[in-house]
Amino acid sequence: MRITSFFKFYILLISCLLIVFAAFPNLASLKSEIFLFIAVSLLSPYIFKEALKVRGVKKGDIVLISMKDESPFGFFMKKTFAKAISHGKVGDVIDIEFNSRRGKGEIVNYGGIFFPPEVNLLYYEENFVQREVL
Repeated sequence: MRITSFFKFYILLISCLLIVFAAFPNLASLKSEIFLFIAVSLLSPYIFKEALKVRGVKKGDIVLISMKDESPFGFFMKKTFAKAISHGKVGDVIDIEFNSRRGKGEIVNYGGIFFPPEVNLLYYEENFVQREVL
């Protein structure tokens, strides 16, 4: 899911770094190039999280929805995957689709490298099946 996006971002970041080194060969020695490469490698997850904030949640993204579920033992939070039908940023209400239902949810966070964005389910539409009674 997000791990492929992170690796694409990481390869793009390292490629830009190597282009800068190729364009300015007198810019750095081999020792400083190695240190810069290690620094970029360690900082790339944080830079990726900031890039996710700029991007937000787009239409068609997979999101993780949280909803309260009742059981005989009390309330608990149920989490399931859904598809975003609209786009937005943290705090926005977006349309989502899950288990052939449509609903609305508020974006809580953008997730990370391994997890998709999290959305709190506000409400969803029930599908009513009408049958003839004889």
